Amino acid sequence: MDIHERVRRLCERSHDKPQFATQGATLFVDLQHRETRQVFLPKVIFQHFLGGRGANMALLYNLLPEGLDPLDPQVPLIFGAGVLTSLIPGAPRGNVSGVAPDSDAILDSNAGDYFPSFMRRQGIDHIVLYGRSPGWTLLKLDQGAAEFLDGDGYQGLDNIALTTAIERDFVCQEGRDMAMARITRAGENLVLCAGIMAGPKSIWARGGAGAKMGALGLKAILILGRPVTVPMGDDYRASSKAIGRKILSTSVTRKALKTVGTPFLYKPSRLLGALGVRNHQRTGWRETLDAEHFDSYRDGMAGC
Repeated sequence: MDIHERVRRLCERSHDKPQFATQGATLFVDLQHRETRQVFLPKVIFQHFLGGRGANMALLYNLLPEGLDPLDPQVPLIFGAGVLTSLIPGAPRGNVSGVAPDSDAILDSNAGDYFPSFMRRQGIDHIVLYGRSPGWTLLKLDQGAAEFLDGDGYQGLDNIALTTAIERDFVCQEGRDMAMARITRAGENLVLCAGIMAGPKSIWARGGAGAKMGALGLKAILILGRPVTVPMGDDYRASSKAIGRKILSTSVTRKALKTVGTPFLYKPSRLLGALGVRNHQRTGWRETLDAEHFDSYRDGMAGC
C-alpha cells in the first residue's frame, strides 16, 4: 500500500471539523502532485498518545510503508506543534518526526523559535509531507491557503541569507508576520546529519531531518501573516500570568537564563562529563566555551 492510499484511509477516519476547542487541522501535502488536503484527527488519538509528539507518532504509524529507505518520497516527514503550544507561557515548541536518514531509527526532533507557534495560530497542528517535488519548492501557507512556489532562486542560501531574501521578496519580518522552517546547503546536498531551522537560532537537529526535507525537494515552509490572537477569559488570562510568574521566579531562570541564556548548560555538562564530543570519543571540551566567556562578544539576547 503506497503513501497516497494510506493518507486516503487515514483521512476517511478523520473529521472535517475540530474535535475539541483548541484543535488545529492536520495538513497533508503531496509535493509531487502539488496537492493538499486538510482534516482534523480523531480525539481518541490525543486520549491515548501524549500531546502533539504522540500524535506525530500516531500519524507515522498509520502512514509509514515498510522496508523503504528513509529518503524515499513515500516515507513521510511530519511537523507537529505541541497541544499547548502558543496557548500558555513556556510552550513554544514542536516536533519533526519520520525515519532518521542517519540511523534508520525513528526520527523525532524537538525545536522552538517561531515556527511551531505560527503553525498553531494559523490553525494547523500537523503538516505531513510526502512525494518528491519536481524542482526546489517553497510551500507558502497564508491564513489557510497553501501555495507551491518556485524555490530555485533560493537554492544554496544558508540560514541568515535565506531569511534576508525571504523578508525582502515577501515584505515581511520573521517573528512578526512570518515564520519559516528551512534547510541550508547541508540539507540540499542530503548530508545525513543535516537539520531543519525553526527560526533564527532553533534547529530540529536530531536524526537528519534536513536531509529528508532536501530529498523531498522542499527548501522551506513559509507561514505568512501576523499570528491570530486567541480569545481568552479572565480566568485563563490570570492563570497564564501565574504560570509565567512561576517560571520567571525559579532560580535557574533568574540566575542563568536571564543573564547568559541556554549556553549556561555547557559548563555543568562539561563538569559532569556529560558532553558528547567527537562522536562520543570524549565527554568534555574546552573551558573557554563556558557561557561567561561570551559576555564581551554578545550584543543582545533573543527570546527563546
